[in-house]
Amino acid sequence: MKLIILKNHLVDGLFSLERSVSENPNLPILKNFLIKTEDNKILFSATNLEIAVTSIVPGKIIESGETTAPFSITNNIVKNLVAERVSVELKNNKLIISTENYEALLQSQETKDFPIIPDVRNKNSFFEIDIELLKEGLSSVVVATQHSDIRPEISGVFLSLSRNDGLVLVATDSFRLSKKTINLESFETKMLEETSAIIPLKTAAEVLRIFKKEEGKIKAFIEPNQIVFETTSAKLTSHLIDGKFPEYETVIPKNTPTEIIVEREEFINAVKLVSSFSGRINDLNLKVADNKKSLEIGSASSSLGENKYTVPARVKGEKISIVFNWKYLLDGLRVYGKSPEIILGVTSSDRPAVVKSLNEPTLVYVVMPLKA
Repeated sequence: MKLIILKNHLVDGLFSLERSVSENPNLPILKNFLIKTEDNKILFSATNLEIAVTSIVPGKIIESGETTAPFSITNNIVKNLVAERVSVELKNNKLIISTENYEALLQSQETKDFPIIPDVRNKNSFFEIDIELLKEGLSSVVVATQHSDIRPEISGVFLSLSRNDGLVLVATDSFRLSKKTINLESFETKMLEETSAIIPLKTAAEVLRIFKKEEGKIKAFIEPNQIVFETTSAKLTSHLIDGKFPEYETVIPKNTPTEIIVEREEFINAVKLVSSFSGRINDLNLKVADNKKSLEIGSASSSLGENKYTVPARVKGEKISIVFNWKYLLDGLRVYGKSPEIILGVTSSDRPAVVKSLNEPTLVYVVMPLKA
């Protein structure tokens, strides 16, 4: 095998693999990545047995072949190369990385021990969507979840696809919930039946990372135990979380007697400033003024003191005082990046509140209040 690849293409190809390489001492082959030529393409692949990534690397194939090499040292070498033109050659079980004034010989291993990355069984069943639209949807919901060993079914993003609702993405950690709906007219689907899956949080994060600079369309294939995201330059394969996602619709308030309309950026700045005095549970108190024309945001600490910030607001409904975890509230404000104003809908001081926006009606963020 002999390849000529530009340094920036090598860097990008290895970057895609970084978080799918395993450091499991019991399976040393997983510390390696696979280099192979196939259909006149150069492919880099890595897997930790939960996620597998394959990157198509532009370059010139002088001799076809395949091998595996240690990822960490290869990545370190490539990042520090100065020359733009790099030769990658397999000779006598050594992977030779060389430029005009540099040469490294790495011990390679045969590909027979490298795990087989599962392929899609039915390539005619998928949905295809603009990459930016998918990334926007995932970014809107991943903030509302975190890894849980106790409840693995909420350690990811719930994806549901149907003819009636389109593509729905939901995430929750039981303290907050975010739901994003992408209308059926916004993407193309070849899936004949309604389908759903729970995508691990790490996988959702990898989609956002690997395809960060990409434009165009991305295909998603959903099978009983895995999901595959594929573009013209990369493919990510991941297992799915086994379990039943919570009945989230019952958590989202249908009616909110009190609605507080606030300028989003000022609200964000107020929360960030006032939170400096919040206590151990990150509590932040929101109180509607008597004239219903402003919202008082305050926090206090027995060891630090107290502070408050008053922002102009338009209030519909009754006055209310409610306490939130300021971090969870702030996450909800930040996901509405296209909205100059947000609406905080409140039912009562001990029931879920909803953050929403007229500018982004397909996004809903729900946050549970703290006990006062």
